Amino acid sequence: MGMILGRVTSTSLTLFLAFILALAMLVFLGLYAPHVLNWVLNGAEMVEDWLTHTGLPNQYNNWVRLFLGDEQLTFLFFTIIARIVIAIVGTAFSAMLFPKEKPAYEKRFG
Repeated sequence: MGMILGRVTSTSLTLFLAFILALAMLVFLGLYAPHVLNWVLNGAEMVEDWLTHTGLPNQYNNWVRLFLGDEQLTFLFFTIIARIVIAIVGTAFSAMLFPKEKPAYEKRFG
């Protein structure tokens, strides 16, 4: 039970931190590099146009248009970047705190 609770807590914390970090990156980019944010928004709009013009029937295409706006795609992009950053930092931190013991066969060969 404790291991499951630990994993759920870890995953929830990671998602929350990714949300906050993505929002901070988005605000930082909007304040200090608006031309880059404009470029990202234009790219998200191009992806949205590509996804909504795939020739799907209207019963599916309406849902795609509803849930995949350029704002959602932009925030999803920043959230993915934030998850990657958190994974790299978390892995480095974990390796620093809990170093892995070398197997016996690796100790013999240096």
